[in-house]
Amino acid sequence: MRDVTLRVLCEGPTEQNFCTQVLAPHLRSVRVFIRPEPLCQGRFGIVPFAKLRRAIKGDIGRSRSHEWVTTMIDLYGLVGFPGAEMLPPESVNDRVARIEAEMAEGLPNPRFIPYIQVHEFEALVLVDVDLLPSQFPDGEADGAPARLRARIGNTAPEEVNDGDETAPSKRLIREVPGYAAMKSIAGPSIVSRIGLPRLRQTCPHFGAWVDQLERLSAEP
Repeated sequence: MRDVTLRVLCEGPTEQNFCTQVLAPHLRSVRVFIRPEPLCQGRFGIVPFAKLRRAIKGDIGRSRSHEWVTTMIDLYGLVGFPGAEMLPPESVNDRVARIEAEMAEGLPNPRFIPYIQVHEFEALVLVDVDLLPSQFPDGEADGAPARLRARIGNTAPEEVNDGDETAPSKRLIREVPGYAAMKSIAGPSIVSRIGLPRLRQTCPHFGAWVDQLERLSAEP
């Protein structure tokens, strides 16, 4: 094994905080050292493909063998990404795999790992909505877990859809309006308490990404 450095081009501060608080400590144990870089500074942001291209362009053809780059960008609200259009009746997993493959083709770097979060970071929060009230001691989130479970039913977190009113973050904000202002703090805090083992088991696409990152230090 060898030490690896990994740039994580994040959608915004929420993903940056997740990488710092949850992902970085875990990956350090396998000698992968990450540097999260938010592409948007506000609580809500859209990352056009052109912006991602500019951020990664300097790495193409110039990175060394121990230097890798990956992304953590929401499927919801993608702008200008190759292959982003929906092609019914493909599953969301097939759609995301197609987008990631076209990202890799459009940004030809052998040490680039494209990752699209299905459908948003908040899908990870939905793994355990019972933790919401602990982030809102004023009582605003009391009752929210039961209401969210009633609306989502048995739908897996990564399959909660990306409609304008039904995306994971929209559902959370509808039940807990204060989440909109607190998402960059509350989201990573809840996900940290859920823990990576459960997140990986419940969200297979996310889990496969973490598996891939863990293996980087063993790459030749």
